[in-house]
Amino acid sequence: SATTVTVLNLLKAGDHVVVIDDVYGGTNRFFNRVATTTMNVTFSMTDLTKPGALDAAITDKTKMVWIETPTNPTLKIADIKESAAIAHARNKDIIVVVDNTFMSPYFQNPLSLGADVVVHSVTKYIGGHSDVVMGVLATNSDDLNTRLKFLQNSIGAVPSPFDCYMAQRGLKTLHIRMKEHAANALAVATFLEAHAKVEKVIYPGLKSHPQHALAL
Repeated sequence: SATTVTVLNLLKAGDHVVVIDDVYGGTNRFFNRVATTTMNVTFSMTDLTKPGALDAAITDKTKMVWIETPTNPTLKIADIKESAAIAHARNKDIIVVVDNTFMSPYFQNPLSLGADVVVHSVTKYIGGHSDVVMGVLATNSDDLNTRLKFLQNSIGAVPSPFDCYMAQRGLKTLHIRMKEHAANALAVATFLEAHAKVEKVIYPGLKSHPQHALAL
């Protein structure tokens, strides 16, 4: 998306990015089949659920860590606070980006956990009505805000006023919708897990999920 492209343009040719291995398919495709050749940026797809994996993947050329948690679609969970601490300990200038689309701002605020930039597909939960295509970036860094605003203006990743209106409309019911989404999802997951014809249910809200404690 234009949002992803804008974030990636914070980098320069020769830079390296550590990416969670189960990142959204569209992001994976852009990183590994477009940006590697057009921007000369390299990517290491890394299982960030494994202890020590992030630290081992960071090199002296690493300038960004891209986390998506939970991932789409297998719902892997990465520890944002721990990942941000590891990245910044290795190099305070590494930009930690979190795609927070699946959780939305209602359930998770990566900036409070040490992330530098948060990505949302407004098309999903924030918009909520399948009638707007948009992305949004959030940061609490004045420097990154200035750089991203310049890139947004230069690249042209600017949504229309009407799309902004539609997204704002969706935000007004986000808290209601997310609460009900979570309750319904847990009810469905619990039912399916107990069903004789279902082998496995992957849902972080279930105690059977390997990262259930982190999800809480």
